[in-house]
Amino acid sequence: MVIRKHAAGALLTAALSSVIWGAPAPEATAATAPAAAAAEECGVRADGRLYCRNTPNVTLSYDASYQTAETGVLTSSFSWFQCWVEGGPHAGGNNIWYLAAGDEAVPPYRGWGFLPAVHVSTPHDPAPGLRECTSADYELIGP
Repeated sequence: MVIRKHAAGALLTAALSSVIWGAPAPEATAATAPAAAAAEECGVRADGRLYCRNTPNVTLSYDASYQTAETGVLTSSFSWFQCWVEGGPHAGGNNIWYLAAGDEAVPPYRGWGFLPAVHVSTPHDPAPGLRECTSADYELIGP
């Protein structure tokens, strides 16, 4: 009984402080739980894309190697990835690269490009369930 009284008192205090000080009530902070869960997710969704955490501010490449043109920059830290290819080796210990739509384009490109798997928080590369890129995917890169 004592524990319930303290819990009820804590909720009442939180609710009152939200009215007085403008702080969010406990119910309002529960709405952030889906966003936090999405940020921890790393998997292929029904649309066939991989959604996962990634290194922010990473450069995207025209081909799956470091010796190619920069096409864009992925500034976000949670992104979606279209497909994967085998390319040049990288610090992740494999040769898997993921195709992404960058947040910023490097002209004359559209912002699409490849980034090495070392920058994507996948437990295994290529990510299970994500398809391998086709020639149609390369057309997204442009110009």
